[in-house]
Amino acid sequence: MTYVYPVVSRRAGGVSVGINLNPNNACNWRCIYCQVPDLKRGGGPGHRFKQLEAELTALLNDIVHGDFMQTRVPEGARRLNDIALSGNGEPTSAKEFPDVIQLIGRVLKRFGLVGKVKLVLITNAA
Repeated sequence: MTYVYPVVSRRAGGVSVGINLNPNNACNWRCIYCQVPDLKRGGGPGHRFKQLEAELTALLNDIVHGDFMQTRVPEGARRLNDIALSGNGEPTSAKEFPDVIQLIGRVLKRFGLVGKVKLVLITNAA
């Protein structure tokens, strides 16, 4: 997967589905605490919305209807906690950010998860 990844989060107490809008390790910020290896100056690569939607749909399908929780998540953490916009650069710097939020909303609606799963933004607050 290019844009979507699962994380079993101790802090969240469950599964967090990450969305990386900067898979090319490019960011216009140089935050002192950044841990992205080989970070380069610039913006995200532009987004292939069909790929992002397909990846998010496939992972949510495995989490909600498949065996993801039983085979990959410790028993005490088997709940879907959130969708987190994060990744290898500042997610809000993506010019398509509003469109990505709409896409996530549509996918959550298809799975009946609107209002049941938090949408989290991990940002430098700029």
